[in-house]
Amino acid sequence: MNTTEQTLLDYLGGYIRTHPAVREHIINHPDWQRLAQQELDRRAARFLDILPEAELQAIATGQVNLPNLVKTLPI
Repeated sequence: MNTTEQTLLDYLGGYIRTHPAVREHIINHPDWQRLAQQELDRRAARFLDILPEAELQAIATGQVNLPNLVKTLPI
């Protein structure tokens, strides 16, 4: 078992002890991978909330490539 799996087991164990009825839902939900990707997308999108309209438009239309722009920042 790797560290990620152990961490998840720790979270799940505590969560299910507190909410035992959720166990079956977790076991039977058909698409945790899709939901996890949606959550990653939602978290990434939170950054966009702070940007003004013009900057959002530039990203949306491809005038600005956000990852490439970030790469130009000094570390």
